Amino acid sequence: MKSLCLFASYFKSESVPYYVHVYLKELKRQFEDVYFLTSKEKLHETDESVLKRNNIHILHLQNKGFDFGLWYQALQKIDVNAHNSLALVNDSCVLFKSLDGFMNWAERDLSDIKGMTRSEAIFPHLQSYFLLLNKKAIPYLLSYFNEHKLLKDISDVIQIYEVGLSRFWYEKGLTISSYLDNDGYTGEFSPYYFCVEEHIKKGIPLIKKKIIYCSYRRDELHTLARMNFNIDRGHYFSLLSGKKDLIIDLNILKSEGIKMSGWEIAVYNLKRFAIRLLRPIYKLIKNA
Repeated sequence: MKSLCLFASYFKSESVPYYVHVYLKELKRQFEDVYFLTSKEKLHETDESVLKRNNIHILHLQNKGFDFGLWYQALQKIDVNAHNSLALVNDSCVLFKSLDGFMNWAERDLSDIKGMTRSEAIFPHLQSYFLLLNKKAIPYLLSYFNEHKLLKDISDVIQIYEVGLSRFWYEKGLTISSYLDNDGYTGEFSPYYFCVEEHIKKGIPLIKKKIIYCSYRRDELHTLARMNFNIDRGHYFSLLSGKKDLIIDLNILKSEGIKMSGWEIAVYNLKRFAIRLLRPIYKLIKNA
């Protein structure tokens, strides 16, 4: 019986991003069968050659249903019953060190489904950027996918797949666990932003791509400002540069530039400062 990893990837550039190649190479070291899922009709010849040379399968799929849509489509084409474990992974994170720590923990942990991190928002759930299912859990995943299929609206994807899957697993009596805790945090904000520094200290091998490239959506910035989140990517490069077991070249990541202008960053920091300044006043008025 073999292990299977489905890696969902979206990118606008002509070539597969550097960090994705690093991620795939490490996944291939950990899983016997790795599938690169892309909505691109055709990959650059160099990228295709590198993937094939590393024995990574390529699946060209329709750009529907976000990451869960790619995973759903792939599972319609692959005989997952020939595998004793299944990993669902996406390219929303940069892998900066080996997955050995997570995989060694996963081998010891007896839960049916494991994730890197969990969130308490809406309903306690594993965050879907890295999920690992054992043989027992796979049929439940397939039946859930076959029931809900492709979803077009992102809010439906969050409610039904991101959060709903963990609820479904709980109802079916399956057990879930996360590699890292959130140091007691149970608030509204996503742990992969709110707890990022704590997670890095505790040994998480991943960091959100948006943190590295400052590629936040505009609607995310207000929430991040309320969170008092530091969007200075140099701060996070400093945290990572102290790691001795890096498998990625930080200089290459730095050279790829950021997606926000200096003006946008200044506006964000002003908003962040204003919220911090006014929050105590708001609390006083509210409790008066």
